[in-house]
Amino acid sequence: MNTRKVTGLSMIIAPVIAILGWIFIGAVLLQAGPDDPEKFIIALGDNNEAVKYLFPLVTILFLIALGGLNRIKNSMEGGSGHLMAGFGFFLVIIGSAAQLGEVAFTLATAEASHGGNMSIASSMLASSQAFGAISTAITMVGIALIGVGILQQKNFTPLVGGLMVITGIFTTAVSLIDYENPIIIVGFLAVVASFVWLGVSLLMQKD
Repeated sequence: MNTRKVTGLSMIIAPVIAILGWIFIGAVLLQAGPDDPEKFIIALGDNNEAVKYLFPLVTILFLIALGGLNRIKNSMEGGSGHLMAGFGFFLVIIGSAAQLGEVAFTLATAEASHGGNMSIASSMLASSQAFGAISTAITMVGIALIGVGILQQKNFTPLVGGLMVITGIFTTAVSLIDYENPIIIVGFLAVVASFVWLGVSLLMQKD
């Protein structure tokens, strides 16, 4: 199996498992979200052990999917959309690195809540959400720019490029306006759909 097929499979499998895991954590395990901070903090503390393993796992899966964009960018080298895709991927790297801060602060929130230090937990959650809002916005701008590059170069169907642009703009706006709003899941689902689409396209390409 060559790198193209491995990348294609990673862009299909990793984001799907990650988004399902994220939904499971919020809807089933915690039954709360950042839109209700007090309940969310308590839920994180009550599920501290599970959170310590599940949050990093979901993050790694998302990073694997984002890493697949490097293959997309490299495949555009020399084309009209390569510069735009390259800058977009640069922003994705910066945003992804910053998102590790969000995860770290979330784990710290769970640990503090579990220990009964609710004031510290509240501070940690506020830091987590601040990191999350900015890092998600940067990542989504990068995804939108990669979509613009695809539209310019037409190396993939314009539909997936358009989806990435619209998704990037929408999720960036939600992140900056109200990051805790549950509607942000729409943007994340659309990102997963675009990754799966790109992954399938890679698998269908001939060597």
